Amino acid sequence: MDSVETYVCLRCQKGYVPVKGSDGKSVVQCVCPPGTFQNNTATPKTCVPCTTGSFCPGGDPKARKPTDNIGGNPMSCNANNSTGLTTKSERSTRRADCIAQAGYVLPATAGAAAQECTGSTYAPAFNRLRTCLPCQSGLAAPLDYSGAHDDKLAVCQVPPGKFWELNVVRDCPKGLYREEFVRTDNKTSIACKSCPEGWTTKNIGTPLKSLCNVLLPGYQVTGATNATTVNNLPVDTNSTTFDPPATEFCPVGFYADGTAGFACVRCPYQATTLKNGSTSADDCVVPPGYFAKDTATGGVLEQCPTTPANSEVDGYYRPGWKSYKEVLSTGDGTDKCIPCGAGIMSTPMDADEMPGVAADAKAPASSASCYIKAGWGITFDPSDFTKFKAIKPCPANTYGVANTTYGLINAPCKACTKNLYSLEASTNFTACLNPGGFGYTSEGANQCPDGFWAAKDSMAPCEQCPEGRTTLYVPGNGTFQDAIEDCIVAPGSGVFNGSDTNPWSPTDPTNPNTPAKQCPIGFYTNNDTLATSNTCQACPNHGSTTAPGSTSCTVCAAGYGKASLGAACTACAYGSYNQGTSESCNACPQTTFNDFVGDGYTSYGITFKTGLVGPESCVPRRAQLPKPVGDRFGLPDAMFTVNVTVSGTDNAAVKACVEACPADQCCIAEIEKSDSGISCKHARLAPLSSDTANSKARMFYKLPPSEIAAASKTDSKDVKAKTMASGIYAICDIEAHKADAAAGKLGTSPDPTKVEAGRDSIEFNSANCKDAATCKAACAADAACWGFIYVPGSGFALRGGESWLGGRSFFVSPDGNGAAGVAGPDMNALAW
Repeated sequence: MDSVETYVCLRCQKGYVPVKGSDGKSVVQCVCPPGTFQNNTATPKTCVPCTTGSFCPGGDPKARKPTDNIGGNPMSCNANNSTGLTTKSERSTRRADCIAQAGYVLPATAGAAAQECTGSTYAPAFNRLRTCLPCQSGLAAPLDYSGAHDDKLAVCQVPPGKFWELNVVRDCPKGLYREEFVRTDNKTSIACKSCPEGWTTKNIGTPLKSLCNVLLPGYQVTGATNATTVNNLPVDTNSTTFDPPATEFCPVGFYADGTAGFACVRCPYQATTLKNGSTSADDCVVPPGYFAKDTATGGVLEQCPTTPANSEVDGYYRPGWKSYKEVLSTGDGTDKCIPCGAGIMSTPMDADEMPGVAADAKAPASSASCYIKAGWGITFDPSDFTKFKAIKPCPANTYGVANTTYGLINAPCKACTKNLYSLEASTNFTACLNPGGFGYTSEGANQCPDGFWAAKDSMAPCEQCPEGRTTLYVPGNGTFQDAIEDCIVAPGSGVFNGSDTNPWSPTDPTNPNTPAKQCPIGFYTNNDTLATSNTCQACPNHGSTTAPGSTSCTVCAAGYGKASLGAACTACAYGSYNQGTSESCNACPQTTFNDFVGDGYTSYGITFKTGLVGPESCVPRRAQLPKPVGDRFGLPDAMFTVNVTVSGTDNAAVKACVEACPADQCCIAEIEKSDSGISCKHARLAPLSSDTANSKARMFYKLPPSEIAAASKTDSKDVKAKTMASGIYAICDIEAHKADAAAGKLGTSPDPTKVEAGRDSIEFNSANCKDAATCKAACAADAACWGFIYVPGSGFALRGGESWLGGRSFFVSPDGNGAAGVAGPDMNALAW
């Protein structure tokens, strides 16, 4: 049987698997499959699953005989009763299915015992690692760790003196420590513990609190008596049992730099610190307004020098906190404190920040302690525009600050407005006042013009002098215009009070409020600059002035003239006049008449009075009867008693006829031209006055003015005279002819209707001619009237002339100047 293959046709029991014969079809044996083994204690025997921790390769696939390995014995993963290996589940079929348990790794060679993780290594359960996993750099297992090395968090912890930050192990910084291991998943792992307040460590990564044995700068040990003892007991900071005692900040005025032991050090020079816990001598500072000064006892702080009372010494100040080293003075502090500026004083005005002083104490800690007095100014120093200087006091014509002024600000002396003045050290613009004679306006003061005045310091506009008064204007000098008393009467003017009895000589001529007017013509004031007399003076000796407001009498009064230079003014003679515009009288103007012979005849002018003032009083002595009146007077032939022989040319004959009239009579010359020549006859009458009291018959002849005001031009060659009444009538005696006059035979009526009724037609005492005055006015208005007559017993009547072909008549008035060498009559009463 052993050598012969046997073919058995059978069916394997449940759990077994068949082994095929060589033919690949026959079942020659039944064995347990891999992952199981035969349980020989069971009845019947069965294949059971391989247990955890073992592996079962199964029955021999070549088994033929019952003695062959049919059941497949289980094999343990751990050799020689060791531990650490297992399988992930039952039915493992090979050694390769063996894996390491928690805290173990696979052996280096198959079949050997598992390797256990120790120290700072670990391995997770069911691993196939050949070596244990080390902890992350810096992590370590606690020295007393006894648990399985399978939990990374349990094994790999943060050691003392370390902390966990962003998956990195770091040393605790100085001043921090940690005394225990801590898992990385513990929230305390991310921070170290702080040393007690005021203490720190020498190094980083400190694992013990006792190593917090370095006192921080700015701290002192509470109760420290000196650098090495606390509460008078020595303290060893290097002891392993050192427990850091309580500390406190160095108080203000002290510091600790970490080198002086347990106690703080006092600042030098009595300097102070700005806060508790100062750590260096450099923290020792000097308050604003102070400087440090060496003394025999070690040094003190003193305030910057300020201005002593009742003096004007320059002052100093110092702002800001400074290290005592910066403000250590070699003298009185002027080298470390800041000068206010040349002439500027100082006094403590700022809050004193020195510890321990009174709450209201002051120090010169800023420029606000610098000051100037009222009436001073302050401005930039021209030599250094970063500095200030005082102007003390502000000069005249300026003003400074109103009160004591603190602080360094640009407050220069301000100039008074235009032309205003002020005294030295003035404190306000109201001290700027106007000088006398300068009126105040919005732009300042301006010198008053002529005729105005302004009182000094009045700050009022210029006031106008009373009417007619003026002031003496001297450019730039108002002393002659600073009071109303300076309003003097100008030359050529005089005081005038219209309400006074005598306006030109009022009762109070020296009152400066009395107005003045220009002296009228004939009066003057004659001072060269200003009138010494306030009243106008009448020109003496018939003198006069040419215009109102004259300062001297340069002409003769109207109606007067000088016969020669330097002579006195006397009444103008007959035939002359003066209107008061010159020193000499003017001759009456000449008058030209156009007569029938063709050429004009010119007569000189005369007057019937002396001392006349204008040409309106002049009449031509030889006046041609005007055309509207007629060619002749219409007188009776009996009145023409004188025949004058004339010869020569027509013009010469006319001239000779007219000029043959005597100077002392009224002369009516009638000239007739015929083929045989020119004839001339005169009616000569005695001159009379206008007074009819002597009951004489009178002829009033209307004289034309010397200056004829108008003419009518009929053609280019013949200009006929148009008489314009002068208002002057020559009066002639017709007593010898009063019968003819009463009968209307002396002249004709100017009324043409009455002339037609008869030459002798006459109307006495008509409505428009009932007396001398009305007759004069009526005749002046009637161009056909040559005058009027008066006949006692009959009255007054207007008279006209008549036409006379080839004839003309002239009326020749008496001449007061007479003929050459012959005195003329007194004519002052001969005309009216």
